[in-house]
Amino acid sequence: MVEEVVRNGSRMEELQDELRSILGEIEYLRNQVSTVDAMISDLRSVDTTLTYIKEKGKGRAIYIPLGSGIAIKGKIEDVNDLIMDVGAGIVIGANIDEVKDEIERRINTLMNLRLTLLRRIEEDSRKVNKLLEEIRKLGEHLKGSQ
Repeated sequence: MVEEVVRNGSRMEELQDELRSILGEIEYLRNQVSTVDAMISDLRSVDTTLTYIKEKGKGRAIYIPLGSGIAIKGKIEDVNDLIMDVGAGIVIGANIDEVKDEIERRINTLMNLRLTLLRRIEEDSRKVNKLLEEIRKLGEHLKGSQ
């Protein structure tokens, strides 16, 4: 009987460790979802700005950020003369429609990643529920053994 209580106590510790680990993973995944959401929001903001520039930007004065809160006044001469970072610091010339298409592609990629993360959270949540049930049953068994 003592051996069974010790064995069940060890099993309880294992279950609690596993539960803590999964809860930590869920928190990490939630943070990743928040990061992805911020990236999607940023891309949508850029897309909205490009739509405005395409429709009303030609000839408009704008302030171009230089960094550290400093900007310089400029004028939009050609709304279709943009540069776009395609990765690894490589930039290419593009028009607004090409940039908007790339933004949409990036948003779709991020939305798929977001969905994958949410599915992982859901799977881990199911594991947590199973572990909690097992911990509850083992706890009742341990109380009955004493």
